[in-house]
Amino acid sequence: MRSGFSKSALVGACLACLAWPAQAADQVTLTFWHNHPEWKERVQKILDKFEAANPGIHIQLEEIPGPDYSPKMNTALAAGEAPDIIELRPGPEVRAAEEAGYIVELTGKVDTSNVTKSGLDAAQIDGKLWAVPMLGEYTVGLYYHKDVFAQNGWTPPKTADELLKLCPVIKAKGIAPMIAPSQDGVIPSFLYALAASSILGADGLAAVRRGERKLTDPDVLKASKFLQDLYPCFEDGAIGTAYVEGKALFALGKGAMMEGGSADYAGFTTTNPKVNLGVVPFPALEGGKGSTVTGMEGVFAINSQTKGKDAALKFLNWMLGNEPAQMVVDTITLSTNKNVTPSNNETMKEMVEASKVNDVRVWYEYPEVGSVFTVAGNNAQALFLKEMTPEQFAAALQASVDPKAK
Repeated sequence: MRSGFSKSALVGACLACLAWPAQAADQVTLTFWHNHPEWKERVQKILDKFEAANPGIHIQLEEIPGPDYSPKMNTALAAGEAPDIIELRPGPEVRAAEEAGYIVELTGKVDTSNVTKSGLDAAQIDGKLWAVPMLGEYTVGLYYHKDVFAQNGWTPPKTADELLKLCPVIKAKGIAPMIAPSQDGVIPSFLYALAASSILGADGLAAVRRGERKLTDPDVLKASKFLQDLYPCFEDGAIGTAYVEGKALFALGKGAMMEGGSADYAGFTTTNPKVNLGVVPFPALEGGKGSTVTGMEGVFAINSQTKGKDAALKFLNWMLGNEPAQMVVDTITLSTNKNVTPSNNETMKEMVEASKVNDVRVWYEYPEVGSVFTVAGNNAQALFLKEMTPEQFAAALQASVDPKAK
């Protein structure tokens, strides 16, 4: 023989080679796209915990910046190249994915006994379950820097009038009263929804969806007027500031207040681990209540083309359990799991308390008013620059309401 290996050694080596593919086949890799790069380290810790409990399954996480996520996912779905675990916006996106046959029905296949009613509502279509809210929900209120307010003897505003009067006082100290990055329209859209929700409440929004109330009604028109009046409170250059940049500015103390969600807190602390924030309901308009809006932080479905369906179901079921939910609520955002509450996060506890005053589900999760967010974002700059009156702004928003939409 030309080599130093014996025949028995070669046979043994070949048997070992044959065993390797079988071992590799036992390992299932699930691709998972998510749209919060600032959460990556925290989400990965949850996935590591799952993999430790399920050594035959590997979750390959790819974080994609929010503005890029939907276009990339839509392209991948159309090309048949989407990940195994698909994150979708509740409402229209879930319905569209179901109608196109992109996702697997989950009714009776996952345990949703721990999920809140709002979480289930966001994941179902006509009573059937197509996705799960496994990475929590977000509530949006008004953040403020506790240290800045305490040092200056300021009190967080409870009403819109108090907020508008406080802005020049803060400006006189050389501080931007409110960070409101408006380049992409996301923050202005939320500001409008919060202001209008102050007047409408959950019942009023339901009436708008049915066509029984209008965003041009005199009392609701106050929200459009307030949004225009609020613009001088924004940081210099707000119109040209991107959302991600604005969040960093606020975390670094460049502004006293910012509209923001519970899901933003992780990003704030990543930018500035020493940040000391408080949360209150968004200030009430005249005749209304302080408000918050709450939505799902995406819902997660299984790609109908996946070859790892059983592994994906195991992953979704595990993520709906108490342990991962506690990790979510303690390190990332609020949870849709009824059994967990923030254990060591005072800011998130304040957000929970704020939501007890007048919480309204985020508008874009309802098909009838889902386009209001887009129209508000597209027209906010014209409103701020007084190229559009509040009446014209409200009329454009109302024109996008479709009571017949599903």
